[in-house]
Amino acid sequence: MEETIRIRPVDQSHWTQTLQGFQPDQIQQILAVYGADGLVVGNICESIEGKYYINGQPELTYGSLQAAAGALLKGEKEAQ
Repeated sequence: MEETIRIRPVDQSHWTQTLQGFQPDQIQQILAVYGADGLVVGNICESIEGKYYINGQPELTYGSLQAAAGALLKGEKEAQ
């Protein structure tokens, strides 16, 4: 069975609560990822360079939104 997720933008006024190790002027957008149960699984930051980071962690870079979302969901399943 395929898991349904939703990805929605986070309002810029809430970015400081999400960003860890990033300068806000280096971020294009922050997206909240919701699992099938409707709860937030985590966040994905998109840099102005087009790279993606999960949960505001600059150490791990993903080349696409799909790859970052997949890694975020995989990490969530492993934590359960």
